[in-house]
Amino acid sequence: MKKIICLTLAMVLALSLVACSSTSSSAPASSAAPASSQESVPAASSEAASSEAAAEPTAAYVELAEDLGAEKYGIGFRKEDVALGLAVQEQLDAMIADGTAAEISNKWFGTDALLKDEDYLKESAAPEGDQSLQKVLDAGKMIVGLDDSYPPMGFRDDSNEIVGFDIDLAKEVASRLGIEVEFQPIDWDSKELELNSGKIDCIWNGMSITDERVENMFFAKPYIANQQIVVVPAASGIETIDDIVGKKIGLQKGSSSLDALMASPVYEQVKDDVTEYPDNVAAYMDLQAGRIDVFVVDSVVGRYILSQNQE
Repeated sequence: MKKIICLTLAMVLALSLVACSSTSSSAPASSAAPASSQESVPAASSEAASSEAAAEPTAAYVELAEDLGAEKYGIGFRKEDVALGLAVQEQLDAMIADGTAAEISNKWFGTDALLKDEDYLKESAAPEGDQSLQKVLDAGKMIVGLDDSYPPMGFRDDSNEIVGFDIDLAKEVASRLGIEVEFQPIDWDSKELELNSGKIDCIWNGMSITDERVENMFFAKPYIANQQIVVVPAASGIETIDDIVGKKIGLQKGSSSLDALMASPVYEQVKDDVTEYPDNVAAYMDLQAGRIDVFVVDSVVGRYILSQNQE
């Protein structure tokens, strides 16, 4: 079942990567049929077309056309582990150049979603005495911290194996470094503590780059674009960001969704109505149950929800 979920999300995300910049309406956005399906259907009479339209499923949840801002994903290392971060980035750059990263991206998204020609966010050279890379090489493995319920970046399949886009990237990077990779599920709200305690060597799991995280971790370059979107019931009457004032809002604790909401002009009016959840699944379940009216979430997860919830 999770493999089917992942493939569905991959197709939805691939379409969104192509179309996200073209949305301009302030009305709630709904999933459109792929162009190929429209081209393959012959023209029908108006009566038949009306009948077919009436039979089409209605979206239970929609994404508002307005988002809470674009952002980018990055791999987070301990602030002092510059050498390790740069070594991983060097292998990613090589994978982008030789097409390996594009092959992995196409497997999960159906398109090459990797960012190209990104600048280093901070240092592009490790300071003298930085032994972080050598430590990992001596250990023979790199421990990657992740949320293992975040398809398609990292999640468990039917065999309880951790799979996903970030998983494949990390495995290939480790192979090129001549080491193994170990995936360690963590409490996302405590990810910085897990990293700084030395239990993991990096956080690699669709993590949005924020100013606060850049202050507390080392990021080399961004590698994937992302957005913070707002998902609401289709019949809610909520059409714009301003309409969420007075509504109950849910989001994942420790995620950049809260940062994005806090940066919105409406935050002061809605801050007392925000509930933070341990993960996105719990927040979505409360949206389904009617305990919240609004779900703020990464576009990867939110668009998956839209693809799966048709009435």
